[in-house]
Amino acid sequence: MRPWLMATMLGLVTFALVIVQQRDVGITRDETIYFAAGDRYVDWWFDLAHGRGALDEASLNGHFGGTNNNSEHPPLMKTLFGLSHRALHGGLGVDELTSYRVPTAALHGALVAIVYLWTTAIWGAAEGLVAALLLILMPRLLFHAGLACFDAPMVAVWFGTVAAYWKALSSRRWAIVAGVAFGLALATKHNALLLPFGLIAHSIVVGWRGMRADWGAWRGEIAGQAAGVKLRATWRLFVRRQWRHERLALWAMALVGPLVLIALWPWLWFDTIAHVRGWIGFHLNHVHYNYEYLGDNWNHPRFPWHVPIVTTLYTVPVVTLAAAALGGRVLVARWWRDRAVQLRDGEQVSGVGAVEWPAMLLFLTAGVAIGPFLLGSTPIFGAEKHWAPAMPALAIFAGLGVVWAGRQLGAAIAELRPTWRDPLSTAGDGMKRLCLLVVGLCVCAAAAVEVRAAQPYALTNYNALAGGAPGGADRGMNRQFWGHSALGVVPFLTSEAALAGRSLRVYTHEASMAWPWYQKFGTVPSTLVDSGNEDAGVNSSDYALVVHELHFNRHDFMIWKAYGTVQPVFVLRADGVPIVSVYKRPPKPAPAPAPAPAR
Repeated sequence: MRPWLMATMLGLVTFALVIVQQRDVGITRDETIYFAAGDRYVDWWFDLAHGRGALDEASLNGHFGGTNNNSEHPPLMKTLFGLSHRALHGGLGVDELTSYRVPTAALHGALVAIVYLWTTAIWGAAEGLVAALLLILMPRLLFHAGLACFDAPMVAVWFGTVAAYWKALSSRRWAIVAGVAFGLALATKHNALLLPFGLIAHSIVVGWRGMRADWGAWRGEIAGQAAGVKLRATWRLFVRRQWRHERLALWAMALVGPLVLIALWPWLWFDTIAHVRGWIGFHLNHVHYNYEYLGDNWNHPRFPWHVPIVTTLYTVPVVTLAAAALGGRVLVARWWRDRAVQLRDGEQVSGVGAVEWPAMLLFLTAGVAIGPFLLGSTPIFGAEKHWAPAMPALAIFAGLGVVWAGRQLGAAIAELRPTWRDPLSTAGDGMKRLCLLVVGLCVCAAAAVEVRAAQPYALTNYNALAGGAPGGADRGMNRQFWGHSALGVVPFLTSEAALAGRSLRVYTHEASMAWPWYQKFGTVPSTLVDSGNEDAGVNSSDYALVVHELHFNRHDFMIWKAYGTVQPVFVLRADGVPIVSVYKRPPKPAPAPAPAPAR
């Protein structure tokens, strides 16, 4: 099958899988902000296109500026959310929540397709297919791919930029593509600013061999020349090096990327420097939300340096981790073997072998994605979603490991039982293909089991290494965040309202921002009324729910005090782990009868 056709099929399957699984995922707190901001952004663009909009500072501030318009985040995905909502819900009748989430699902499908194409072009179709499948079968990433948020889209545009940069190493046309892709990454999320550090490091390594050749030519050119000639020759060398492919891609990213960002973000069309400074400053000084890690609640630095390592080890399927470790070892062994051959044959060794150049690119770009979270000062409240751009590299290394293991097993069996070999082959290729198929299916099936177990409460689930959701809870790993799991108690509350025959006031806790959207979308009936926040909301409520996180224990205490009971009437569980508890206010005791008058 042609690679582009297989990539298209993988992308469509991924898109369909995300759309199906997101239907059971509740609305996250952040999504409520992006829904509203995206609609306002799109309204402004449509007004501008129809001649009704204004380009003055007041209009741009009213639609894009300030906290109310989420100016602390770039606009690309919010604009796409709003555009998708208008086109799919307003035009085609798709349900509202899905219409907002479609752009994220589409980009995740594109990511899987790009990973397949890129890996296939470098290492082979088998490696590309397994890498793509293992990327699909990452429970946490699949969960984020179903949200109208920035984290999964960031993975797509990040890896798209990496792939375009790689292509630009052999084609100058791709340098512009890399620049545009980087601009889209900047317009998606602020951590795109980390990517150039990995690409620059790679370009330095790649350019080492070329620099040695250039240096030799330069020394020959200036030998015995006057100082002026040396200066001109040095300048020509410098200019020539900037036009080498790896440098040209970086120049395109530096020049085209910011232009794309500005074009997509009208808020930067005036006071550009001040607004960029405010955008970056917001994230450099980001608030530290509460987050449970290994039994402790963390809300300020210094954080444990090992947070990203342990969290990744506990959230990525174990078979994928093991396969990635094997794939990395195989690549290192190949490099060491090629180096030994070069030394034996008297060849000059500088850098790594051709097959390992892309592996180094993956390692460096994944490293800059996860590196800041090893410092102990970077906010950790979003856990794996913050360093999710490292996941494609992990999936690709895993694909290499699985294919190597399958082929090695096939070769070993063919050597032991020559009669099992393909009669048309003398090298046991038939047995290698069969073993590769079996090993690949087993690994992907094991990852699929973890995906099935994780949905729709994937933030509560942990892998087999942690012991699943119960093991994660026992180890004091964060149980969830964003309040999305509150959707699971809506059927119970709806039935309670029907039995009561009246509207109920509900203390919705972490779901308070999502509650109006649930009601707008028809998910929550109008008979379940949000009672308000904190003590006032608890005191005026008939029912109260608590979304379980370590720092939310005080909400239990508030409810116990107001209701006079510590017993919930309903507990939503994920694999036995409580994630949302619902309390019901006990009826007031009937007044005691008046004592009979004494005779």
